[in-house]
Amino acid sequence: MELAFDPSAFTIGGISLIAFVFGFVELLKSWLGWEGKKVTVLSAVTAIVVMAVYQVVQFLPLEYVPYVNAVFISLAFGLSASGFYKFATRNDA
Repeated sequence: MELAFDPSAFTIGGISLIAFVFGFVELLKSWLGWEGKKVTVLSAVTAIVVMAVYQVVQFLPLEYVPYVNAVFISLAFGLSASGFYKFATRNDA
């Protein structure tokens, strides 16, 4: 039996966690004005926290799972909206 790591298999509320971490780190990087090693640490910590939440969700009572899903979906929607706004308003000279 071969085990393969497939980051697209990890989702909460239909949101790919790898895409979520990428978007969230990009947003924080922009807000904080960070570059280099700080962003590397930020992305690692963010990924660890998000994966921990993913792992913990399976132990939550079923009535709490919709709340976790709602938080992730809302954050992902906000990240999408802010990314679209940045894309639409960028000035390419």
